[in-house]
Amino acid sequence: MDPATAAVMIMLSCNASLCRPMESRPVVYSSMAECQAALEIRLAPWPSGEMVGRCKQIDRMATGSIAPEGYASVQVTRGIGGNAVTTNYFVPRADD
Repeated sequence: MDPATAAVMIMLSCNASLCRPMESRPVVYSSMAECQAALEIRLAPWPSGEMVGRCKQIDRMATGSIAPEGYASVQVTRGIGGNAVTTNYFVPRADD
């Protein structure tokens, strides 16, 4: 993988009707394989889907690939299979 290319993990907390971003900054990994391995471990405590996550390949050099300071990047996919539509969002990070 190109040194400028990485993968980011984004986590969402879900209930029966709504998913919302976790109160944490997206984690950047050096490769997609590294991100996928970490994602499996992070999702293991929630086998019923209360927490969902996704790894996405990004280019660290591209403007907007990583959320600006004070914001989290959230990717939401609606639908299943070929009918799925994915939208990327930047959401304000809550003050701690």
